[in-house]
Amino acid sequence: MPKKDPVESFGFAEHVASFLLHESFRYAHEAAAYEVASDLFGDRIKNIEPDHSWQYPELPKSLPDWFVNREEIDNNILDPKTTEKLSDAWYSSLDEAYTSGMKISKQRKLRSTTDIVGHIINLTVCLEGSLNRHLFFLRESQQLANEHYESIDRAELMPKLLFCFKEQIVAKTLHINRIKQLVSMRNKAVHYRVDSPEALQPSVEDLIGIWSQLSQVFDLTHGEPNQNHVQELADEFMARWIM
Repeated sequence: MPKKDPVESFGFAEHVASFLLHESFRYAHEAAAYEVASDLFGDRIKNIEPDHSWQYPELPKSLPDWFVNREEIDNNILDPKTTEKLSDAWYSSLDEAYTSGMKISKQRKLRSTTDIVGHIINLTVCLEGSLNRHLFFLRESQQLANEHYESIDRAELMPKLLFCFKEQIVAKTLHINRIKQLVSMRNKAVHYRVDSPEALQPSVEDLIGIWSQLSQVFDLTHGEPNQNHVQELADEFMARWIM
């Protein structure tokens, strides 16, 4: 089997990492839009009242009973007119979130679990892919022996990070506490449990800290995305959504 062109391999790794970085920020924008939409929705539902003839259904007290009767409960939890009004209010709020100009604070927790999972997983895979590419560069430039490369290439993300930048971490020129938070959230996302949502509701400040340390890591790696790419995406997010 012919050896792959290292330049082509490196370039494709850059392309994948850049895609993952942009995809992660797309989810971050959607998470922020969800918060703005929630505020708009809260105002719109103040004047929505259930039909006077509607009666609140009796709900089962156990999960198995609820699951058996789930379809009937979902159909009767609200009268159809009220359900339609609430649905219209929510989807119009989502549409308006992107054009309203409303913003949220840095302290705001982002509660859209699906969007946060998308952001966290894409960002972590982007980071690990960039570290893998960095190790590949070190091997190809004769700075890392092939046997050492093959050994560390099979390691988890944090050991790779510590291997690549031990000197900077020990010297405290590179801080990784937020990177550890990112990896912890990634683990909770990929091993999702029913009690996971609370652990997957970072504040905007948490994400800003993660992005800052990620950009510092990218400043030490070879290739793209680099520190400037992360900073540009973070600045765009801040300008659009943050007070």
